Amino acid sequence: MNPNVKRLAWILNTLGFVFYLVWLSQLDARQTLRSQDGILFYLPCVPFLFVFMLLINPKPAPKGKPWWQSDEDYAREQLDKQKKAEAAADAPASKS
Repeated sequence: MNPNVKRLAWILNTLGFVFYLVWLSQLDARQTLRSQDGILFYLPCVPFLFVFMLLINPKPAPKGKPWWQSDEDYAREQLDKQKKAEAAADAPASKS
């Protein structure tokens, strides 16, 4: 996502959420907090929170064993990679 578009979405979402909460705080508490229909006043907060969750950068996935690979295959693959890396490190040293 373009950083400028993302920043604009953050700003608009934050302003909308703040203005809605300010409007909500000016209502009568008996109307919003103490009646069963009062929850309807808080439902519009959910889309704002959903947009915030979508705008947060995703956490990178851990670099571990794939879920479909057995432990033995993964260990064998890691040993092969380690041996290749050691062989590549030793090869230039022996040419000198």
